Amino acid sequence: MKAVLGFLLAVGVAACSLPGPREPDRYFLLDAGLAQQATPRAGAPVAVAATTASGFYDTQEIAYSRAPGTRAYYQFNRWTDRPQRAIHAQLASRLEAGGAKGVLRLNTHLEEIYHDASQEPGTARITIAAELVDGASRAVLARRTFTRSAPAASYDAPGAVSGFNQALAALLGDIEGWVDAQSRQPR
Repeated sequence: MKAVLGFLLAVGVAACSLPGPREPDRYFLLDAGLAQQATPRAGAPVAVAATTASGFYDTQEIAYSRAPGTRAYYQFNRWTDRPQRAIHAQLASRLEAGGAKGVLRLNTHLEEIYHDASQEPGTARITIAAELVDGASRAVLARRTFTRSAPAASYDAPGAVSGFNQALAALLGDIEGWVDAQSRQPR
């Protein structure tokens, strides 16, 4: 009898582990649409250091939260690149364009990027800490934390990505305006 029960248990376990159809992996770009920017920046050029990220967000996984204080990753949805790399590239394209580099340096740190899915369809949230540093003396001239959010287009990863891209566009504009205002300050 024990042998028959053991056999039935083994067959049941094996049946549960059979591969079945699953959702295909999807990859998304974190893109604020900066390529469409038509007007050149008037501010002084700034060297943009590589953006760093908090450990949980230092991944290609797209994060979400269904309850305050919790985070998880979408199972089959990922970024094409780590978010901090996309953010750095877009900041550099805005701030380093034209002129000599090195007068000022911008350091940025991605603190959060997640889909707040506590209510449908949710909100895409991004928080970046920034500091502006004098290139010669390496003295920190100013620090600020920027947070932006945008509604998700739908209650899933693709909808969240649409919100992330909107939030990132506004956030990069905020950082650019702050850098320009700080660079005009007398030192």
